Amino acid sequence: MVAVFNKELLSWYLITLKLRETVESGIATTPASTAKSIEFPDDQPPQNHLQKQQQQQSESLQIVIKNNENFEEEQSKSPESDWVISIKEKLDQASQDDAARSWAKLSIYRIPHYLREGDDKAYVPQIVSLGPYHHGKRRLRQMDRHKWRSLHRILKRTNTDIELYLESVKELEEKARACYEGPIPLSSNEFVEMMVLDGCFVLELFRGACEGFK
Repeated sequence: MVAVFNKELLSWYLITLKLRETVESGIATTPASTAKSIEFPDDQPPQNHLQKQQQQQSESLQIVIKNNENFEEEQSKSPESDWVISIKEKLDQASQDDAARSWAKLSIYRIPHYLREGDDKAYVPQIVSLGPYHHGKRRLRQMDRHKWRSLHRILKRTNTDIELYLESVKELEEKARACYEGPIPLSSNEFVEMMVLDGCFVLELFRGACEGFK
């Protein structure tokens, strides 16, 4: 019984040693394999590395969201800004036109095209032109000699030199031009000559209508 008892005790002892070796070897190999599967930089602990990754992901997400918001903001504001720019350009042009020509002085207008369609004779001079709008048209030039005759008669009757008339009208040229709508394609000398010639013709025409033509 003693021998058998010792034999069984020896067996249990050997089994215990084997189990102990197995458990210890398993504990020793598990951290090693885990360390191989997750590698961290030598100068950074695992916790800091994880926090850095989370921070980078958060920053990337914020950049994407910000870029998306900027794109949507540009898409919503772009048409409105172009529209506002267009309005401001038109206002600037209106300001320039208003500064160049005072609407308070404008008194002689052109007939709109939609009123002239089909009835030009009612708005276009047929015999004589007065003013710059129809000045110099070929079919009206035959009346120019009568204008010069009228000017000659006035100068002869008043015994006045032509230079006095030219200088007087020259001083009023700017105001006279401002009365007409749109640009006047006449030089300063041409405009002054036209005003003197047409003005004297009208005055002589009225005098003749009242006193009789001689």
